[in-house]
Amino acid sequence: MLIVTGMPGSGKDEFVQVAKKLGWLDVHMGNTVKDYARRQGIAENDSQIGKYASEERKLHGMDIWARRTSEFISEPDRTIVDGLRNIEELEFFRNKFNKVRVIAIYANQEERLRRIQRRSRPDDVKDEAGLNKRDSRELEWGIGRTISLSDFMIVNDRTLEEFRENAAELLNSISDSQRES
Repeated sequence: MLIVTGMPGSGKDEFVQVAKKLGWLDVHMGNTVKDYARRQGIAENDSQIGKYASEERKLHGMDIWARRTSEFISEPDRTIVDGLRNIEELEFFRNKFNKVRVIAIYANQEERLRRIQRRSRPDDVKDEAGLNKRDSRELEWGIGRTISLSDFMIVNDRTLEEFRENAAELLNSISDSQRES
């Protein structure tokens, strides 16, 4: 299993798109959060969904979203999970599944804000203040530690095509090493 982590707008979704083209199955932890929030009637915006995600972590443990997301993983050896936010989630996945590798995607805040504004999702932040608030929330959850403990890191500071090439190269290398194991 591969798990992708990184700050909002760093390029995690693009990485997952490359992985899907190479035959990986994808499971998004954020979709699990949104699905549960929708069932509770939570408004689909960053502030409300983030507040709900935090409340659920306080009530049910920091790994609640990993536990809920794991229900959707049927082929762990060919699955990439997007959205790791804390060490408790990582420990849950490592205890539940055999080989877990973490890939961190890094991009600077200015570039991440531009990307977020371009993608224009309904639950995205709209400006620098919103991104600062979201970054702070995710850092409070522990994402910085997951990034620092990653097995691989891709710095996403080039063109989209170069990023996709780097992602494919890393994924192919991981697939090759899995076949050799």
